[in-house]
Amino acid sequence: MPIPPFCRFHKLTWGSFGSGLLESSGVIAGGGDNGMLTLYNVTHILSSGKEPVVAQSQKHTGAVRALDFNPFQGNLLASGASDSEIFIWDLSNLSVPMTPGSKLQPSEDVRALSWNRQVQHILSSAHPSGMAVVWDLRKNEPIIKVSDHRNRMQCSGLAWHPDVATQLVLCSEDDRLPVIQLWDLRFASSPLKVLDSHSRGVLSMSWNQVDAELLLSSAKDNQILCWNLGSSEVVDKLSTRSSWCFDVQWCPRDPSVFSVASFDGWISLYSVMGWSWEVQHMRQADKVVKCWREGATCVLGEGEKHMAWEEVGKRMSRSREMNETRALGFGGLCFAPGPIFLGGCLT
Repeated sequence: MPIPPFCRFHKLTWGSFGSGLLESSGVIAGGGDNGMLTLYNVTHILSSGKEPVVAQSQKHTGAVRALDFNPFQGNLLASGASDSEIFIWDLSNLSVPMTPGSKLQPSEDVRALSWNRQVQHILSSAHPSGMAVVWDLRKNEPIIKVSDHRNRMQCSGLAWHPDVATQLVLCSEDDRLPVIQLWDLRFASSPLKVLDSHSRGVLSMSWNQVDAELLLSSAKDNQILCWNLGSSEVVDKLSTRSSWCFDVQWCPRDPSVFSVASFDGWISLYSVMGWSWEVQHMRQADKVVKCWREGATCVLGEGEKHMAWEEVGKRMSRSREMNETRALGFGGLCFAPGPIFLGGCLT
């Protein structure tokens, strides 16, 4: 069911909040260019005739460019916008959002937000000046700020290590410094590692939640790279269409699948389990949701590609053996015997 937007969205994120108000498919939060935060009931989106909008709030004064659901408490959503604004929303009551502390000075945009994957009251924010700020919600203040003073970069994204509470990555969208920096907050004077295989600015990253050595990145060079953070090497790469991919994400349910969103309006889902790449068009939105939530291996795109990410597939197979009882996203791991490709275009 197509949903007419109330404004241009800068960020969308899908959470599992479902305590009575929403149903099992969760909620999609959208951050708009007019400061509007909109929540959609996913089940109602898929059921024609039902009102999908759960709630709206326009507390932000500028474009909402950053959103992240708390992985421990699904009712908590962090949002970031212009003028250093960061709000923490309780989806059960959107009337009065909390703040993690006083606004940063001088004020600047909030480009990315990420909850710590091990400590539920720790939140981090990334800013165009190249600074990342770690907030402690219990103290209601920032506890550490990190930036590389030798190489000033424009932060476009950040992500916490899935297993190590003190490590995070930052990426730079500056074409003059298209790098990814790995930081350890215990040694915050300089980056632990710098990854520099992109030739133009990095737009997005995603850390695999099962195998913490695997990191995806997309950039303005039309390349999606899969990194082995242990060796700092590129495991493999995927060349995309002429349009930039502004967002890349590992699937929270099946760790061998990742999604790519590009400025030409396409969303693509890729499998990296070491089989050939194939494509078939499927337009039903419920099949996309079933794939993403129930763990079917799938890919969105067009044409036929043949790339075998054998090393990634081997790592995923080992990760499956080591983590087959571990719960991720909406539930436990689920692997399909082979890749299925879906095709779709945003209109």
